[in-house]
This record gives sequence, structure tokens and C-alpha cells, in this order.
Amino acid sequence: MFVVSKSKGIKMKKKIALACLCGAAILASQGAMASGIKVRGGATNNDYTLDVTPATGSAYTYAKSSFSGKNLGLTWLMDDSTYLDFALSNGSGNWDGTYTNGTGFSSTMTRDDSAIILGSTSVTSGGSATNLYFGWKTGETKLDRAPQTITLANPYNTNSSLSFKTSGLVFGGGLGIPAGGGTVGLSLGMGIMSGQYDTTRNTSTTTATTTPNKADMAFGFSYGIGYTYSFTPNFGVSVDYKGNIYNYTFNVGQTGTNGEWSLNEKFNTTGVSAYLKF
Repeated sequence: MFVVSKSKGIKMKKKIALACLCGAAILASQGAMASGIKVRGGATNNDYTLDVTPATGSAYTYAKSSFSGKNLGLTWLMDDSTYLDFALSNGSGNWDGTYTNGTGFSSTMTRDDSAIILGSTSVTSGGSATNLYFGWKTGETKLDRAPQTITLANPYNTNSSLSFKTSGLVFGGGLGIPAGGGTVGLSLGMGIMSGQYDTTRNTSTTTATTTPNKADMAFGFSYGIGYTYSFTPNFGVSVDYKGNIYNYTFNVGQTGTNGEWSLNEKFNTTGVSAYLKF
């Protein structure tokens, strides 16, 4: 999901409108659907970066990580066109970061996403499919504290841990084209998202203080490409790539800030999964 804050102005709104005209989307790989239940599971490889500008808004100015994960999902095919989809994904790994003073370090992170989508797929006589959907999506990134040497003068870790949560309404449509015995899909999608950035710092060996910051409401879109191949009417595999770029603005005067600042988040995922239909 690419999310654009109000400060990006009219230019980005025009890009979003153009994306709508082109078909904001998520790929529905159902093809010619029939009623039933589909379950799926697989693995992902993820590239994640986070930038804060200016640095006064955060304990960290930069974070970068490549990590593996897994995805699970269930699709209820209500009839030959309508479906309800539930999706979960998570992953964890190391991240390389930079403090506001420029010092670099490495630590660990986790990422969790979930979505519930209601959609409709229409298949032409030639096998091509179009898809329209709307739903609710959430995501959370947790960055653990950077390692710190414990001494008598510093008896606890004063470095901050970070949690960035997003949630919002997503909607759009997609296109599937028969190719090589399977289906190639192109996807774009829009969202109206909220975001909250929390930092937690130890104030003693037994207590900690959390500083919350809420971002402006933001619009955005996502994109992707995928390929699905069915070995039988009830079993198949999918591979896909999804690009995600977030940009949230935090207002002047919020707790823990010295002025307006932005959090830019990029999240790209390559995945492979298998599905079974019952």
C-alpha cells in the first residue's frame, strides 16, 4: 500500500485519480469460480525500509531489513462470482538502523499483516477475469531496542523500541489474463489509512514510558503482479510480487516532536503459495 499524506498535495491526488481510472486493484486468482472453500499457505521474502524526516520526530532516522515470512489465507467462494477472503502474514529478522545522532547499529524486528476482503470476479468467455473488491487491512512493524552495554552508570537499556501500526479501508479491482496454462494478474489498489508511531523507553529497571504519535489520515495505492497455475480443479500454486510505499505526516505540537515530520515506509514482498479447494 502506498499511502500519501495531505501534505503531498494536489499532484499526488491526481495520480491516485489516474490509478482509479486504470483500475485500482487486487488480483483475484479464482478464475472461473464455483462455491466452496479455498485454503492457502506459503512463504515470503520481504525487503523493508523506514525513513524519518526530519530526525527530531523519532528515536531512529533509518531502518532496513530483508527477512523471510509466511502467509496463510482462507477464501469463501459464495457463488460463481462473489467471495470473502481472510489473509494473515508475518515475518521476522534483523534490521540495520541509524540513531538521530548518526550512530548505526543492528537489532531485530517483526512484521504482522491481516486483511478481510469482500470481492466479485467476472470471467469472460475467453477466460480473462476482472475483479472488484473492498475490505479492511491492518499492519504492524515492531523494531526491538538496539543493543546497549549495561554498566553501573547505566544499569538498564535506555534505547527505544518502536511500534508502527496502520489500518484502513482498501478497495479496487484487478485483471487476470490466461497464459501458459495458468493466469497472469496485474493489480492496483487504493486505501484510506491511519497510522500510529509509538516509541517505548526504559526509565528504570522496572518501568518504561511510551510516547504515542498519530499521523494524519492518508490516501494511497498498491501494485503487484502474479501468476497462478492450477494442477487440478482443486489444487494449484501462485507466485506474486507486491510493492508497497508509505508516507505519513505527523503534525506540529504532538508529544515528543519538535515540528512536523514524515515517516516513509517501503515494503516489497515476493511470495509463493499453494492452495486447496474443498
